Amino acid sequence: KPGAPRPPLTHVYHPCRRYDSISCYLSDDTPDTLNDIPCEVDEELLELLLARGMDSALAQHVAHIFVRDPLVIFEGNIEEVLDAAATDHWENLQSTNWNTMRWKPPPPSDPAKPCSPHIGWRTEFRSMEVQLSDFENAAWTVFIVLVTRVLLVFDLDLRIPLSFVDANMHRAHKRNAIAEQKFFFRNCFSPIGSSHCQSEVEEMTMEEIMKGKGDYFPGLVPMIYAYLEHINCDARSYQRIDMYLTLIVDRALGKTMTNAAWMRDFVRRHPDYKQDSVVGPTIAHDLMKACNDIGTATLQPKELFGSLAGRLNEVSAGQAYGSPLASEKVSADCRSELIRRIVTRAEGAGGRRRSNSSHIAAQERKSQYHHEMNGAAAAGLRDF
Repeated sequence: KPGAPRPPLTHVYHPCRRYDSISCYLSDDTPDTLNDIPCEVDEELLELLLARGMDSALAQHVAHIFVRDPLVIFEGNIEEVLDAAATDHWENLQSTNWNTMRWKPPPPSDPAKPCSPHIGWRTEFRSMEVQLSDFENAAWTVFIVLVTRVLLVFDLDLRIPLSFVDANMHRAHKRNAIAEQKFFFRNCFSPIGSSHCQSEVEEMTMEEIMKGKGDYFPGLVPMIYAYLEHINCDARSYQRIDMYLTLIVDRALGKTMTNAAWMRDFVRRHPDYKQDSVVGPTIAHDLMKACNDIGTATLQPKELFGSLAGRLNEVSAGQAYGSPLASEKVSADCRSELIRRIVTRAEGAGGRRRSNSSHIAAQERKSQYHHEMNGAAAAGLRDF
């Protein structure tokens, strides 16, 4: 409260930074084994929220947000704010915690704007960096949206212990992480703790996460194609999405450079660079000019875009089009049939084919759930 005595700040330490990965899962069905990292909370607020009927998972999250002071306070916007009608104080704290995911309640309705669009509950995915081109930004945005649809429609659970999430973030920050690092990922889509899953988390390369591994993990990209088949995606949207997924898979395979790798390579190859870590004005100017040209699609380096180079246009609002997305869950049989079609198509195009004997062996040693997903990893993007 304003004017209340402040406790001394000596030895105050928060294990999780404002700019960090998440500290707890919000779902009320999250096993304790997943929330396995410290999550500091405002104990007084936590007790109040629980007493007012908020579930324990959400109460923990809100109480965690309130362990920090706001970074910015505007004059005339403190005691003057009516908490019963406005969320300014909440947003002041919420918006200065930059986690990889952000849960956002609906804003209060504004009586002065009765015709303003309705804004519902939102979840922001915030871990990715802005790319040089509109095409790359669109590719990652569409990819994330489609992954959310895959999770909902196919009823998948990809949660892993948060200690593994933190480990993945540390590995991802290393140079050339795509090619040199492995990341913890769920290798089984069955519910957590299910008897179908022998070892639920393992280390995978980025290629395996995207395209699949063995006969038990189908990969995110093949699952997206199965979803597109499920919603009968129109040809125009499918063609564009296929280009987006081509870019993403080529990056995962190391066939094309990341923006950071391309910029480092540009500096190293510049005629004025003396291999002395000094980036002079001429080099900086030429790099910024090249980045701007990539942003306007007038420069499309093959090192960045691979087979897509020369085929890209600058994205504009006038090019927007819509393709209805579905979120209703499908049955296990429907999911199995969708993946079977994708695998059959990949095999017909010369994709990897598992022998009949290995297929039978897989049936014998895997659960029925794994059998439904068998072979989906063969449906790599390069086979489409």
